[in-house]
Amino acid sequence: MRPTLLRAHQRAHQKTTFSVENVLNIFNKNARAGSAELNPLDWDHPIHKQPYDFGDFTTPTIMKMEKQRELLHYLRLEQHQFKDLVAYRKKFVPPSKEQFIAVRHQHYQGEEHPCSRRISIRVPVSALPLSSPEALHKFKLLAGARWHPPLPPSLKHPIENKSWKVHQGEKDEGVFEMSCDVFPYDRMNEKWCSDTLEKLLNEANDLKKETFADIPIDTRYRRKRLMKNGKLRRNITLANYPQEWLPAQAQQQQQAQVEAPAQEKAQA
Repeated sequence: MRPTLLRAHQRAHQKTTFSVENVLNIFNKNARAGSAELNPLDWDHPIHKQPYDFGDFTTPTIMKMEKQRELLHYLRLEQHQFKDLVAYRKKFVPPSKEQFIAVRHQHYQGEEHPCSRRISIRVPVSALPLSSPEALHKFKLLAGARWHPPLPPSLKHPIENKSWKVHQGEKDEGVFEMSCDVFPYDRMNEKWCSDTLEKLLNEANDLKKETFADIPIDTRYRRKRLMKNGKLRRNITLANYPQEWLPAQAQQQQQAQVEAPAQEKAQA
């Protein structure tokens, strides 16, 4: 092979060689070109003469310190600014009988969350302006699963039993609940719930079209939900067996067992 061709072949081979050493040399050349004044081996440079005091903390320590700073910030607010908020204090006034619709908003202390636009309303059915018992029956059918039948007194909270008598009057007709999170803002969802409730009331009071008087109200969904939450059990015993299904002799025996304690009390 001629000498010129041999040198060209060697140069091409040197250019195509790829190794870690060549890559490091390229990066070192670029680094030296960018900072030619700093020599890593020059221990007399001022940057190398700064004393190291071992003051760096670990990441968990820094996170703990940030939480302590946040706690101290709110403690300072409580100490210095809560006294000024007394001027804005208002006395609690319980809602009147006309204010029977409860609107629930959700917020996460300024953070953006999909549930922050969700609005739910809760209203006792007996407080709604329904014209007749037929309109009440029609409203329950139209509401569907959003109408919750009244719970037995044993399953209700004592405070709920006392407070709801004021709003619902003599008879408890259950609660109507509805929520919406379709629209991007909470006020829009609240407006939709209000309009939907108004449409249901108008349709229920309009008895000229259809009354649905022959359709019974199905409450199996409510019983299933209570059983799922553990508030109601399937405690079906022989006492729940229909008496009219028993033979005539068994009906007489059961009737005698029921009347026996009453006769003993009367004789005593």
